[in-house]
Amino acid sequence: MSDINYDFKDMDIKVLLGKRIREYRLKHGLTQFQLAEKLGIDDKHLSRIELGKNMPQAAVIAKLAEVFDVEPKHLFEFSYLKSSSEVRNELTGMIDNLDDEQLLLAYKYIKTFVL
Repeated sequence: MSDINYDFKDMDIKVLLGKRIREYRLKHGLTQFQLAEKLGIDDKHLSRIELGKNMPQAAVIAKLAEVFDVEPKHLFEFSYLKSSSEVRNELTGMIDNLDDEQLLLAYKYIKTFVL
């Protein structure tokens, strides 16, 4: 769903939070402009937040939590992020458990993203 950088351990909290906000925004089907309007901020400011260049103020974080219907702490939960080697191992395990028909279907899906 998102363009998560899996080498997150070296990432700044602003970058992680920005990625998390973008993920929630996309999940809720909102454009940056729409979300910025709901937050009462400029869409350029929201863009800078999502890029990890600006840190949102506490009032904006509270409003984000309200818009996304989550507790503010959920915006700071980054434990779901995995290293690229963890993702590779998990995918390999999934692939090993597919039957032939599922394997061909997975191949078609992956190929559309790689090409």
